Amino acid sequence: MNSPINLKPLVNAVQAVQDAQVALMRQQAVMQDSIAQVAATGDQTQNDLQSLSARFDEFTRREELRHNLQVAHTEIVQVRQQLAAEFGHFGDVRRLATGTLQALDSGIVSQASIRQLSEELMLLTPRYWLAPALVALAAWIRNDPDLAYRALNEAVRRDNDKAALFFAMVLRRHQRDEAAVRWIRQYVVRQDPANLSREFMVVLDAVSCGVFGVAAKPLVLTETSEWISRLSDDQATVDRQVTRWQEELDALRRPVDPRYQILPAISPTWPQLKELYEGATVHQAALEMFQGVFTGPVPLEAGLRDRVDNILDGLVTNYDIEEAPLRLREAGLQAIIDALGDRTAADKAMRTREALHETTVDFLTLISNAALYPEQAGASLGTRRFATALAKDWIVQAAGRLEARNVASVPRSVAVAIEGWQAEVDNNTNQEDLARDLARHIDTETERAVAQVRFVGKPLGASIGAGVCLVIALTSALGGSTGAGVFFLLAALGLALWTFQMARGLPARRAELRRQGEQRKAVAVSQLYGGIAELVDLNKEWQQACASAGVLREYVESLQSRGFIADSPDQRRGM
Repeated sequence: MNSPINLKPLVNAVQAVQDAQVALMRQQAVMQDSIAQVAATGDQTQNDLQSLSARFDEFTRREELRHNLQVAHTEIVQVRQQLAAEFGHFGDVRRLATGTLQALDSGIVSQASIRQLSEELMLLTPRYWLAPALVALAAWIRNDPDLAYRALNEAVRRDNDKAALFFAMVLRRHQRDEAAVRWIRQYVVRQDPANLSREFMVVLDAVSCGVFGVAAKPLVLTETSEWISRLSDDQATVDRQVTRWQEELDALRRPVDPRYQILPAISPTWPQLKELYEGATVHQAALEMFQGVFTGPVPLEAGLRDRVDNILDGLVTNYDIEEAPLRLREAGLQAIIDALGDRTAADKAMRTREALHETTVDFLTLISNAALYPEQAGASLGTRRFATALAKDWIVQAAGRLEARNVASVPRSVAVAIEGWQAEVDNNTNQEDLARDLARHIDTETERAVAQVRFVGKPLGASIGAGVCLVIALTSALGGSTGAGVFFLLAALGLALWTFQMARGLPARRAELRRQGEQRKAVAVSQLYGGIAELVDLNKEWQQACASAGVLREYVESLQSRGFIADSPDQRRGM
């Protein structure tokens, strides 16, 4: 008969296994905490690296902008020094021009002084047209026709167009209208409307300021009207102006109100919606710009001589063709300075204003220059109004293109994506149905996640293994193999304890997943309602912005160019 089995070693062994299991669980908890800390540290390190990379990129960009700005400041000084060295004496002649006329009005400067100074400047500026023109003027004042004739011919030889305008303005200043008309006619009929030089802006200024007399004004208006009609027959030329105005108006966009926060976060269509709204704001912005241009009186000098002097200042101070390359270089450097070193923005600005720096332009481009960039083009406020009215057809077409492009880009529906759920929102969408569908989606996702938390996989395999080990342990013990029985019993207990620990946390994990699901559902539904509300508000604002297109069109079409031509101070009766 077999001796009774001593279970004390087995009990001690089981206790030791339990103690080891508890210690192992503690070590696992410590290890999990360590792993979590390592993960957190890794995430923080990654964030720090990204932040460092962003700061480095920002630093590099700042240094690039600073370098560009510094170089531009240095080079623009050099360019201006070169201008002063090569063309500074032109400035002396320019200052003398209207000063001579005004000094003669006051009678406090002798003819001898004027003659001496003009002849000295003639020697210092051998290529400049204005120097012999001043010599001719001084000779005319002291009644020296021979010298006046020779100096006049020299001025015309150097620059026929500017000399003609200069003498026309001087003669008009002294109300020698017949002689002034001859000079104006000579100038105008010689012009090619497809290749006009910069000084033609003086003619537009003279028209808008009412400087031309009874005969000269209709001559110029008739000729320029014929030019517009002729050039407008070339569709490519007109399209260039319409495209230019389209780009200028499109640059007046206003940004979306920053209160829109939810829709950008949940809608993949947001970039298109943003582009759509901002594209519609150009009409109101353009309307306000034009109203600002045409509001209030145009400041005009009371007397004819003062008005002519202002026109002459524009003629003689505009740089000549010899200076053009340096002036263009100066403008490019100034654009970099204005853009705070951003060469891309500077290049874009220069491309937009490229027509301002052309040596010659067609008459339609000249009109656009005066309307868009009056200061750079040398146009007065009156000329800007006159030019804008002349350009009204191109403005209306440009605004129409922008409106049509904007309306054509309206999406048929707006996509929303929340928590892996996607849908399309249009005019027929019921937001309650969407909300219910979103809630069902999150509930389904939650239950799918809960279903994954079950007694399968390794825990199930461990429980089966524990049962098998227990059967082997009992069989071994009954068969007299105590060592094997103890080993398999310990294995069974270990697997059973591990299985118990895994199974005990399943309900809590399921409950946590359901709680998180309810929280996600509440947030998601709230986002959906908020996004739809923002979409409604954005659509309402877009429609209001679009409505400004008609108002802009009516306002611009009401502009009449003849209505922005001032009366001449010495001839108040209409033409």
